[in-house]
Amino acid sequence: MEKREKDCLLRLLRAELTAVHQQFIHMLALRQWQRGEILERITAIDAVDFKNVMHIIDHLAAHQVSASLPSHQIWPGHDVASILSSELRMEQHMASVIDELDFVGGETRPFIDRAAGARGEYRNWLEIEIRRHEPVTCDDKTSKAVAALLAELIALVEQSMMCAFMLWHSGRKIEADNAWRLSGASMLYGTALIKRAAYDGWMPAPSVSPEVLMPYTPEEAFGLDMILVRRCAEMGQEAAKKSGDDAISRICLRISEDCDLMLDMQADGEFPAVFGRSPVFESFAATLEKHL
Repeated sequence: MEKREKDCLLRLLRAELTAVHQQFIHMLALRQWQRGEILERITAIDAVDFKNVMHIIDHLAAHQVSASLPSHQIWPGHDVASILSSELRMEQHMASVIDELDFVGGETRPFIDRAAGARGEYRNWLEIEIRRHEPVTCDDKTSKAVAALLAELIALVEQSMMCAFMLWHSGRKIEADNAWRLSGASMLYGTALIKRAAYDGWMPAPSVSPEVLMPYTPEEAFGLDMILVRRCAEMGQEAAKKSGDDAISRICLRISEDCDLMLDMQADGEFPAVFGRSPVFESFAATLEKHL
């Protein structure tokens, strides 16, 4: 793969994957608040973006491209009005990235076209909805420790997902399953924190998520993921002590305990997570069949 094509795909992937994280957090809150009409519309754009993200990562992994995605940050809204505004802000960023990549052709073009396809209609809908909703003033209740944990969990979702694709294309199917389970577990940990906060009427805001890597060789993948798992274990303990919310503290402690279990596993061994293990993430092959 040529460097220019790789750079363009990575830039699009970073933008679209960031949008997916924000959409997902908003979807969780809107479901908790029973705002089905807005939830349905954001879910529709999320399905487009997530599918394209999976295709981009698969394309990079199939071409044996090692990759890094730079640090990033999302700013989820705390009520319906600010969720809509936050989504529009993300859409404006997506539009600027797509416009700057519009000159690219070849194998990269379909990925850009898929990302661009549904955006104009979605932006128009957001602008109409924003005019219909009054914002509510709300203080951010996220402790620095919980914000840091959420940001690290987002990084772990991303990196272990990319490693799952790389391992699959390298013929390491059992290890790919474990990497996918790890990505799913990280998503479930974040989900538990967000749903608990939304239940109490507020939304946690992550801090900056660190750079993530998709290594060139399978041997590197597990070690890189375990570095993030160790950080999550440590940050979970810290967040449990400092969150100031008993329910959030209990969730952070369970995340830390799960991550401690995973630190003792082998790359192709039994996936030991208890809190974060779900049948949805058991088979990477089933995931590929569903989304690709």
